[in-house]
Amino acid sequence: MVRKNALLLGMIGLFVIVTIVNVVQWLSPATQAERASGGLLNATHWDFAERGVLSLRGEWEFYEGKLLGPEDFRAGRIEGRSVQVPGGWKNKLASSDKKGYGAGTYRLLVRTDEEALYSMRAKKIRMSSRIFMNGVDLGGNGKPALSADGFVASNAPFFGTVLADSGTVEIIIQVASFDYLEGGLVQPPEFGLTDDVMKRRDDSKLADMIQTTILLGFGLYYAGMFRQWRREPHLMHFCLFCLALGLFFSIDNEILALDFLPGLTFPWLQKMLFLLPLFSFYFFTYYVYRYLKERDNVFFTWLRRLTYAYLATIVLLPNRYLVSFLDVGIAIGAAAFGAMLYAVFRSRSRGNHSSHYIMLGIFFLFVSWLYAHLRYQLALDNPYYMVVTPALLVLSQALLMSDELQLSYRRSERLSQRLLRYDRQKDEFLVKTSHELRTPLHGIVNLSQALLDNRAIPLRAEHRDNVHMLHLLGRRLAGLVHDILDLNRIRHGQLLIRTTSVNLGQSVRFVMETLSISPVNKEVRLVNALPAKLPLLLADENRVKQILYNLLENGLKFTKQGTVTLSAERRGDELAVSVTDTGRGIPAHEIAGLFQPFVQSEALGQVGEGLGLGLSIAKQLTELQGGRLEAESTVGVGSRFTFTLPIDPASEEAAAAVVEEALPLPLAVPMQDHQTAEFHLLIVDDEPSNLKVLIDEVSSMGYGYAAVGSGEEALEALRRHGIKPDLLLLDLMMPGISGLDVCREIRRLQGLAELPILMMTASGQTGDIVASFAAGANDIVQKPFELAELRARVQSLLAMKSSSERAVRREMDLLQAQITPHFLYNSMNALVGLSYKDVDKLRETIHHLSTYLRAKFTFVFSEELVPFEREMELVKAYLAIEQLRFGSRLAVEIEIEAGFQCMLPPLTLQPIVENAVRHGIGPKASGGLLRIAACRRDDGAEITVNDDGVGIGEELLRALKEGRAGGVGVGNVNRRLQLVCGGGLDIRSGNGTGTLIKLQIPEAKKSNG
Repeated sequence: MVRKNALLLGMIGLFVIVTIVNVVQWLSPATQAERASGGLLNATHWDFAERGVLSLRGEWEFYEGKLLGPEDFRAGRIEGRSVQVPGGWKNKLASSDKKGYGAGTYRLLVRTDEEALYSMRAKKIRMSSRIFMNGVDLGGNGKPALSADGFVASNAPFFGTVLADSGTVEIIIQVASFDYLEGGLVQPPEFGLTDDVMKRRDDSKLADMIQTTILLGFGLYYAGMFRQWRREPHLMHFCLFCLALGLFFSIDNEILALDFLPGLTFPWLQKMLFLLPLFSFYFFTYYVYRYLKERDNVFFTWLRRLTYAYLATIVLLPNRYLVSFLDVGIAIGAAAFGAMLYAVFRSRSRGNHSSHYIMLGIFFLFVSWLYAHLRYQLALDNPYYMVVTPALLVLSQALLMSDELQLSYRRSERLSQRLLRYDRQKDEFLVKTSHELRTPLHGIVNLSQALLDNRAIPLRAEHRDNVHMLHLLGRRLAGLVHDILDLNRIRHGQLLIRTTSVNLGQSVRFVMETLSISPVNKEVRLVNALPAKLPLLLADENRVKQILYNLLENGLKFTKQGTVTLSAERRGDELAVSVTDTGRGIPAHEIAGLFQPFVQSEALGQVGEGLGLGLSIAKQLTELQGGRLEAESTVGVGSRFTFTLPIDPASEEAAAAVVEEALPLPLAVPMQDHQTAEFHLLIVDDEPSNLKVLIDEVSSMGYGYAAVGSGEEALEALRRHGIKPDLLLLDLMMPGISGLDVCREIRRLQGLAELPILMMTASGQTGDIVASFAAGANDIVQKPFELAELRARVQSLLAMKSSSERAVRREMDLLQAQITPHFLYNSMNALVGLSYKDVDKLRETIHHLSTYLRAKFTFVFSEELVPFEREMELVKAYLAIEQLRFGSRLAVEIEIEAGFQCMLPPLTLQPIVENAVRHGIGPKASGGLLRIAACRRDDGAEITVNDDGVGIGEELLRALKEGRAGGVGVGNVNRRLQLVCGGGLDIRSGNGTGTLIKLQIPEAKKSNG
């Protein structure tokens, strides 16, 4: 900074020295040898070609009060006197008017020694003129007259040319001034060869034009800067300063404005000559104060008020009095310099070192002001170096602006680096926070879901609503966390796009099923309006589902009632997918910013939830896959979001080729391994390469397999080909029937332990996992999978199936062992008694006992299902034996619907009947009625065992329903029904009210079904 200040002071010092030298030379030009004397100027020794123009200084003939022409001087001698040129008439005329007003004629003879075209250039002939050279009327400016009535003022420069013979050139100038300013030739005319005089005039005009152009150009430039930076008022003031000073130079010296406005009269020019310099000072002073951020002190405030008063005076005052106020204008200008210097020094005392440029500008303005007043007061011509001063002024301030811009750029760069650092820290914070939040949020979601699903200890209604709300809030927050993580991956280019052929219809069905698990708004209906046939997309399947999920969820969220419709149409090589809702709509001016992160429509008010990331992520995912996302909306009607994705150009041909190569014919019979093995697996995948990998891996594990390529073939293999796999490897996303559909259908036939299902998916999204388990899958593995992980999951599920089978077998063995000695003792006593009384009855009872014992000891686990008639045979045998013991205390009613048939696990109905007799009717002194009924229902078969015994207490009933009872009868039956056929028991009882147990067997287990 010290170096800058030293350089500035050095520059100012140099300029001061140069200015002083130039002013001295300007005020004291070299004395010209040829001067007029007694009205004659001898120029015979002046080499016009070599030395240029000649200034017509010296003694001219002057004829006061007369406007004479060449003919007047030819008529005879006229009395006159000699006057010095340059010079004014003030206090020099013989008339009583001492102000210099009047009329007169100037005459000068110029003696030359060669014939040539001579020209004369004159400025500052006050205030009107008419010029003759060698008797030729060359015109003039204004209209001279002997009285004020015919007088017209003008201060425009004059240029005239005449062809002169060698000898004497007569120059006659009529001058008159009756208003505004004193008359006279206050500046000597210039005389010389036409080319030289014309060059002098053109150079002067060029100098004025340069000054005017520079100032007006910078004025417009700073006007543009102020338009961009409206918070910087000093730019506006400097702009107005440049414009005012530029206009001043256009009406001064050569008066360029007359070339564009010939009708501009002297009164207007004179007022502008007084006003524009003051405007320049006013605006530059304001510029200095505003740039330096100086407060308006008392001195500046009064200076401003005085300036206003002076400007008003100039505007309202008649022109003849303006010269009288010239000194006031000079005083105001000097005061303005004082105010500016005061502001600069105060600013520097506060440590604002950029004010040195302002100081430089003030210096150049002072030099320009000094030149202007000296030229006006002394009637001098513009020096050539005066052109440089205004240019240096604006250049110094341009350097100031450049320095300011550089500082702003550096400051902005530092701020940018800091903001980038903060942005990175913000992203890291969001990512780390999201990772930390994800675990507890999933805990909240899972725990709340567990509370909602707990039927053993159901929540009270008011608590259930709160927990349900907590669950939905947790799911929404978990979704926001995933959105933040996805946005961070997209922003840092870490999101991988795996392009494959995608079936849009299948993806849409999956997303709609996911949304239906926990609907956002139950009053809004999702409508799938996709065409029946759609081409495959060339995209990332997981990201397509994510786009669909975000758009559909957005429509559901912002639609109170109505529909959210999904449709699609082909547009050339792209497929355009549209999500249309019947919500309140979005104003047109908000659509442009709708896809920005963390932006939501203000028109939605409090309806909008979340952070506004869904649409932004959907747009970026679409663009990453070569598509685009557009929005259109009408307030009060709804919104339509459309995204486009490229179509797989060879989807149909490629699909046909793959099917032909991998599966030459539709699989009427599945591809199987017929070797004997401990376990057999059914493999379902539509991708031949995946199918081959799975077959090889299953074979390497020593398991048998059957492999099919679609969901339809998987169901066909299970239904018609009698394949009974121990484990199903099922692909989630397949054309036609998806893995979810296959899983649901299988669960209608077989339970979780009877046929475990390992779902395979290329997506690791939560929605896929939730939908898979909701459909009945036991486990899920993500593709591309590690073979070690696949092997571990397969072995785990097979071990689970084996363990379940062993547990059921042990319970069956235990159930078979539940023939108590007391029952056998009672039965034998009954047989002994009958041998004395009724031989036929004895024979019948022995038959019932043998039937009972045979059923107990010969049912084996390999017979997973037995006909209902066989189970009823055991029940009837047991009841016949018990009726011998209970006698009339045990009444039995059996109602079987005509034609009723079904298949059910062995030892299912008899333990329920035995439990009713032993624990329901037996403890009751008066006995009771046992009623057995069987009928068909829409959803399967229903078998009812109802007794009017002592009933079951509340605690024991709860324990039975929860599987915590000590016995194996009811609990075992319930578990086997759930495991084998997906059914179960419905138990209703109370103390002293009897017990009703319903066995519910799904439709698929009916033999007639």
